[in-house]
Amino acid sequence: MRATRTLRALAIAALLAFGLALVAACADDTASEPPPVIPGTPPVVDAPGIYDAPGGRVRAVGVLDRVDLEGGFWAVLGVASTDAAESQVVAVIENPDSLDADLDDLRGRYVEVTGILLDGASVRMAGPEIRARDIRVLEGETAE
Repeated sequence: MRATRTLRALAIAALLAFGLALVAACADDTASEPPPVIPGTPPVVDAPGIYDAPGGRVRAVGVLDRVDLEGGFWAVLGVASTDAAESQVVAVIENPDSLDADLDDLRGRYVEVTGILLDGASVRMAGPEIRARDIRVLEGETAE
């Protein structure tokens, strides 16, 4: 009788271990698969703003432009600059010269700048500063 209880306990433990392994395997498979793409639908692009990214980084999303204040600086804006509307600065790019892209060619494009959000005061006083690591154009045409 004692041997029967031990065998039952071992069988239950083995089934639980198998079930947990199966759940973990299924969870890993679904997490690594991208969502299905439906033909003819536009890609989802984030609204202008700053978003968390892996590895302690952030993503600044918006329109790239050169702002002519305090000697000028590159920034990610909430809307394209016009004479009629003042643009909201999403993030100031602290290190534009270290990027591999020609920012003049990307001016007015909807971009994503990935980098580290800097703490502390800035001489530009225009918005949060980001030490950029990478910049890429998101889907869409020139924002005008």
